[in-house]
Amino acid sequence: MTRLISFVAICYLITSCNQNPKSTKDKDLLNSDTSKYLKSAKTDTTKLEIDAIKSSPDNFKLLLENEYVRVIEYSLKPGQKDIPHTHPAKSSYVVSGGKLKVYLDNGQTIIADEETGTASWRDYVGKHFVENIGSTTVTIILTEIKSLK
Repeated sequence: MTRLISFVAICYLITSCNQNPKSTKDKDLLNSDTSKYLKSAKTDTTKLEIDAIKSSPDNFKLLLENEYVRVIEYSLKPGQKDIPHTHPAKSSYVVSGGKLKVYLDNGQTIIADEETGTASWRDYVGKHFVENIGSTTVTIILTEIKSLK
C-alpha cells in the first residue's frame, strides 16, 4: 500500500511539473492579442518587478522562502480585487478554484476558470491585477523561481 501511494504521488508530481507554457489550459485562456502581450513581457529586458506580497498583503501570504524559490499562498474572495503586481517565472497549484478576471496593463482582460487540482507553469507575467468574479474563494499556491544556481 505504501508503494502504491508513493507511486501515485511521484506520478502526480511528474505530471504537475509540466513546464510547457503552451499547455491546453493556457491556449483556452489566452486570445492571440493577449498571447502577444505575454510573449513580449517575457522577452522585455526592462521587466517590472512589483512584489505581489508587498502590493496586496491581504491576498498573498509567504509560506516559504530561500535562495531558490518563494512559495506563496494566494487567496481572493468573491468580488474582491488585488492590487497591480508582477510575477517572475512560477508554477501554480489551484487549491480551490473559481472564476477570475485578469486585467492586463495594456487594457486587455482574460477570464480564467481556475479548476481545483490543476497545476501550471508560466514565465514572467507583466503588470496586472485580478478580480474574483465567481461565487467561491479562490486559493492558489504559487512557487516563484528566484534562482536555478
